[in-house]
Amino acid sequence: MTFLLFAALSTPLLAGPTPLTPRYEGHCQSPQWAPDGSKIAYEVNYHDRKTIDLYLITASGEVEAVRPSQRGASSLTAGFASAGQDSVTYELTWSPSALNTYIYSASGSLRDYNLHIKGGTPLAVAPGTDGNPRWSPNGAYVAFASARTGQGDLYLMDVRNITAPPKRLTSNETNSELYPAWSPDGRMLAYVGHSKTGDNLFLIEDIQNPAPRQLTQWQHMQTRPRFSPDGRFVAFYSNHLDSERFDLWITEVNGRPRKLRENVVMNSLGPVWLPDSKSLLVVADEDAHFDPLYRVTLSGGSKRLATGTVGNGDHDLAVLGDGRPYLALAAQGTDDGNQRDFKQIYVMPLP
Repeated sequence: MTFLLFAALSTPLLAGPTPLTPRYEGHCQSPQWAPDGSKIAYEVNYHDRKTIDLYLITASGEVEAVRPSQRGASSLTAGFASAGQDSVTYELTWSPSALNTYIYSASGSLRDYNLHIKGGTPLAVAPGTDGNPRWSPNGAYVAFASARTGQGDLYLMDVRNITAPPKRLTSNETNSELYPAWSPDGRMLAYVGHSKTGDNLFLIEDIQNPAPRQLTQWQHMQTRPRFSPDGRFVAFYSNHLDSERFDLWITEVNGRPRKLRENVVMNSLGPVWLPDSKSLLVVADEDAHFDPLYRVTLSGGSKRLATGTVGNGDHDLAVLGDGRPYLALAAQGTDDGNQRDFKQIYVMPLP
């Protein structure tokens, strides 16, 4: 396979799903296209070893391992040792194309998670776990969750002054805040507030003057919010109707939530929107059909997509050089294949 398809797609592409990643003794997960379509980031989860490794696959087809830098003897902020047993390197967030970089979360020798920028340098170092980084669409800020105050709160890192202490956005004593998601204009943040009574969605309508407003008030779990490309809707997953299953929901910023589809498999980055904001992609939890992918409209209609893959899971979408949407999908194998064990990342035009 030629990996020039990432850039210009000047030759006819695949008729069906094409495995992108090498085979690992662990599951590939969380594929994420770079904004310019030249690379895909993905994770490999080794359940038995309790490790997660982070990789990029480049336009030339080379796999690049992402690692935090070594800690210098005279510096407290020069990074952690390379990943090893019981290490986790994950949660990459791409910058806008003009900045050509990324940030990710990684654990150190004391299981203390910090954010790191491309090259391995740690950012905003403090005791406690830092994670869930999300780069703003305009490139000016990175929102992230941190336990540096003893509970989970959201913080805002100013990319133009990256060495300055981050700004604290939330301070709810009964919640831990997780999974920040930017609106397309970079003004608002949706996120999850985790409490003893349930996980619910909240919204900060102005990050410069944060005054969180609750969007859902249910039991159990509401999670992984994601704005539509037009900024009108927030899609998320919820199991409040039945704790044994997750459903796909949407809500307008100033509207009431409504369910689009029952019994879905959560995508690690949240629901995937089509570019026109009129439909989403979702994997259905259907063992009999090997967890197929569906296109779900805002009216609740759905169409099963012939991906040619089985055991589907995490997925991401990008519009590449020929103007068509292309899918990166974690799957256990193909319809006609004999090998169906650990998940690989497959790429294909959106069926």
